[in-house]
Amino acid sequence: MLSQSEVRWGVESRRSEILEKVRLERQVRTEDLAEFFGVSVMTIHRDLDFLAGIGKVEKFRGGARANDGGFGERDVSVRRATNAAIKRALAGEVGPLIRDGDVVALDDSTTVEACLGDVIGAGAAGVITHSLPLMTQISKSAPHIALTGVGGRYVAATDSFLGSATCRAVDKLFASVSVVSTTCITAGAIYHPDEDAAITKASFTKLGERRVLVTDSSKFDNVGMHFVANLKDFDDIIIDSNLTEGQRAMLEASGASLHLVDTTEPEPTHPTPSVLK
Repeated sequence: MLSQSEVRWGVESRRSEILEKVRLERQVRTEDLAEFFGVSVMTIHRDLDFLAGIGKVEKFRGGARANDGGFGERDVSVRRATNAAIKRALAGEVGPLIRDGDVVALDDSTTVEACLGDVIGAGAAGVITHSLPLMTQISKSAPHIALTGVGGRYVAATDSFLGSATCRAVDKLFASVSVVSTTCITAGAIYHPDEDAAITKASFTKLGERRVLVTDSSKFDNVGMHFVANLKDFDDIIIDSNLTEGQRAMLEASGASLHLVDTTEPEPTHPTPSVLK
């Protein structure tokens, strides 16, 4: 008989969550996964055997690690290249929301990374970020920008700093505008599969006096269990126009100014349970 935890998660959603943990943490322990999901160690062994069998992870005694032949360290570059034209189109809506002299907080998503040129072009005086690529780009190409790089635990899969140390540093800062993206939109809020990523993104959302969410419509199909922010916490939501009536109604109900951008339909950028079937 299945346990309540196994019924609640389901095999496919649990394996999707395990896959995302490996993507972000690079290495996971079988016992930690069993405790997290509330299932037996043998159940986790079967999950890891399945994921190893389809080439998503490399299993070792006591756990599993990222398969560098798959998503591994190239995950950020793969995500950066996916939906690149859509990200550039969304970025074009960010510039008009930035005023000359603003201090802008930017999260570590590749969607927000695509907005950097528009933020600089709009006359931002300063940038706060936990994204290592953004720190590098600004220091090299825009040295006139007052840059505050927020450190903490470095995560190779996101090429950024995440976790409680990062959040403590953010709590001492102020920004005129926060620009963030998301992995999952559901039930009037945004979520993330990883707890450290979620709390860091939540801190960056709260940092700005004005808050801007930039995302694409594929995020309605994703899975995320860790709360980041309510949609009503944002002043502006920038998204492509490939929405169902229900999805558009959810966004409009937030009270945020909705900026719809006509683009092609985006490709999924996050493994949902369906990819594991």
